[in-house]
Amino acid sequence: MAAYSRLVADVWADPAKEQALDRDPRGFLAGYGLQLSEDVQVRVVRDITDADPDLEVQVESWQQAGGTGTFVLFVPSLLPVAQVELAEDELDSVVAGLDPSCACCCPCCCT
Repeated sequence: MAAYSRLVADVWADPAKEQALDRDPRGFLAGYGLQLSEDVQVRVVRDITDADPDLEVQVESWQQAGGTGTFVLFVPSLLPVAQVELAEDELDSVVAGLDPSCACCCPCCCT
């Protein structure tokens, strides 16, 4: 369900799209080619505990919507990145993405 993945990525990337989803979930889904019959209600769930969209759960919700009368659209919220100070040893371990134990000689990429 590529449309779902695009939808989630767009909501994560663009606050205006997130607001559009909140205002009109049915219309927002239609913009991604996801049409639902008028008798199916759309419920948006923003789960902050799971930052990865679960495609299997979403497909199951889509398939059951006709029978249950409700389509649950799971759009995980992104947690804001915390600003924290790193200790000197933590900085050493992330410098340029290199393993600090390998920095005592000529870099491996030069040989």
